[in-house]
Amino acid sequence: MKTYSFTKKPLIETYGCAYSKRDLLLTIGGACLCVGAICYMQRLQLLYTCVVIATLMLLLPAVISSYFIYQSEKKRFEEYCHYFEGMRMYFKVYGKLNTALKETCNLFADDSQMSVCIHRAVMEIEDSGEYAKALGYIEEFYENTYLKRLHSLLITGEKQGGDSVYYNLDLIDYDGWKNSMLMFQKKKKSAKYMFFLMTVLSFAISVYSVLAYQDAQVQEGIIENAQYQLFTFLELEILMLLFLVVYMSLVNKKWLRRDE
Repeated sequence: MKTYSFTKKPLIETYGCAYSKRDLLLTIGGACLCVGAICYMQRLQLLYTCVVIATLMLLLPAVISSYFIYQSEKKRFEEYCHYFEGMRMYFKVYGKLNTALKETCNLFADDSQMSVCIHRAVMEIEDSGEYAKALGYIEEFYENTYLKRLHSLLITGEKQGGDSVYYNLDLIDYDGWKNSMLMFQKKKKSAKYMFFLMTVLSFAISVYSVLAYQDAQVQEGIIENAQYQLFTFLELEILMLLFLVVYMSLVNKKWLRRDE
């Protein structure tokens, strides 16, 4: 849910993140300044420059939203891991599901989504004693096969007891899955930085191809050529669109999936 306002400080509020008017204006101003500088160094005509900047303005909301999605998914994954490890540890210590929930809840900020879900689960257990329904509030936002297995074992341990439950908690291959996910995200982060570098190099080479000519007349002849203006304009448009597509493909992915 996105909220736009010109009177309140948070201009964009989405995916649990807030973006102030100041941050938004700095982002827009910085991006326009960079693109404008590139257009100027390539001696692009004013009309083409305005179209390139207009394209940038159209693409920026998607880039900002993608960043919000990435931050939201990263936070959700971290909360999931803290919850999983906390519940597994505290249930072994106390042997009571509701107590483990309360202790685990202390690991989170009061305004976090996980804290809200745990509070709902605790209230449901205290009101109705339905453990599956209570833990379903957590699975609704953090659904994952490892979490379902954890909850199933916790409910079994709560109702039947037995040391086998504690043993089976350690058999869930959660740690292997977590390490694989972190490694995958690390590779994606490296790929993202490499992509940023290649984009900057592409712009640098494009600018150098114009400034490389020392003869002012030759340089002027190239700059004023209609084909040069058109192809340079198309190059910048394609690079910006390519940046958006690749960037979104790297960050717009869920960290937690139901089929894992």
